[in-house]
Amino acid sequence: MRYIAFIVAYDGTDFCGSQRQSNGPSVQGELERALSVVLKHPAPVVLAGRTDSGVHATGQCGRFETENQIPAERVPLALNQVLDRAVRVLSAREVDGSFHPRFSAQSRRYRYLIDNAPIANPLLRQMAGHVRDALDVAAMQEATGAFIGQHDFAAWQSAGSPTSSTVRTVKKLEVRCRDDILGSSLVEVEIEADAFLYQMVRNIVGALLEVGQGKLKSENIQRLMAGRDRTKCPPPAPPQGLCLVEVKY
Repeated sequence: MRYIAFIVAYDGTDFCGSQRQSNGPSVQGELERALSVVLKHPAPVVLAGRTDSGVHATGQCGRFETENQIPAERVPLALNQVLDRAVRVLSAREVDGSFHPRFSAQSRRYRYLIDNAPIANPLLRQMAGHVRDALDVAAMQEATGAFIGQHDFAAWQSAGSPTSSTVRTVKKLEVRCRDDILGSSLVEVEIEADAFLYQMVRNIVGALLEVGQGKLKSENIQRLMAGRDRTKCPPPAPPQGLCLVEVKY
């Protein structure tokens, strides 16, 4: 048996999420459909992480097993000829059977893009969250410190995905202004952690947005963290601004 790992990018707009589901098309389902065509046999795909409906990726990692002798370097070309245009395999390589996209990962890096302008740029509607009023980026930057390090992130986990532990380690959290794209003023939030809870990134960004809008004081974030009560925290940021950038091994 051969094990092929690959990097895949996708526009999550029209998918119900990365994980195969019964309520609509998924990235996993589309990859498995294409693999069955190329390999001439079913090939279940394992992905490094689950992304929600509307969330994108430029560096999602996956793996499949096959006895087909197709060279690993030809996998991207073969798959991209039959995949939906919203999904593209960027690279592939043969790996040892012990490699697991999820459990072998050391960290994951996400980026959230905010279109910060009085009128939303229609060209960014599927790739950025929109905030009308000017954000206090300096206040948002100050608030990031409360999230960095090892903490119990129960307050930043949405219901619906039970886990044995809600302790995670955030290695990096940065807020910065980006050069204008398509005439828009953009704010970018980048976060890297050993692992993430369900909707943890969107929930953290939601809190940072309220800090930037003056609705939440940065010093109150530690209190919310200690309270471990999701219902007391700000709502999550919209999904379309979120992108899984990289999985590190």
